[in-house]
Amino acid sequence: MDHYLAESPDHDTTRRTRRTTLVIGGGAAFLLAVIGAAAVALTPGGDDSAAPTANLLQQTQQVCDAPANGTRLEGDGARLLVDSTGTADKSGLSLTGLECVLDEARVPESVKEEMFSTRPADGRQESSWPGFTASWTYDPGEGLDLTISRTA
Repeated sequence: MDHYLAESPDHDTTRRTRRTTLVIGGGAAFLLAVIGAAAVALTPGGDDSAAPTANLLQQTQQVCDAPANGTRLEGDGARLLVDSTGTADKSGLSLTGLECVLDEARVPESVKEEMFSTRPADGRQESSWPGFTASWTYDPGEGLDLTISRTA
């Protein structure tokens, strides 16, 4: 009867193999998680809240308006002037181009909402976010006239 209660050598080997597999698998999963976290932390540009780069406004113009039809850089790239189209003034940056500028320049959503809710009677408006200030006016006929300035 005792031979039924005793564990067989095959059973002990199977148990050790399972335990070894679990330990190795768990260690590998942990190592992959650490490597993945390090890769995300060390990826440049992964954090939109990072300090603005010195050439962000130049890069914005290159990406969104390379021929400079509706944008102009001033002050060695410290200021980007944007002239968007209106109902009467068809020269300048299209709405798509304007949205590109706002995205590339990392303009926060709250500031975009202010811009797109501006009325002609509001006059010149201003806002800022880390590293930048913006001022703008809006008239349906003339479009949005915007200046983004680097402060840092």
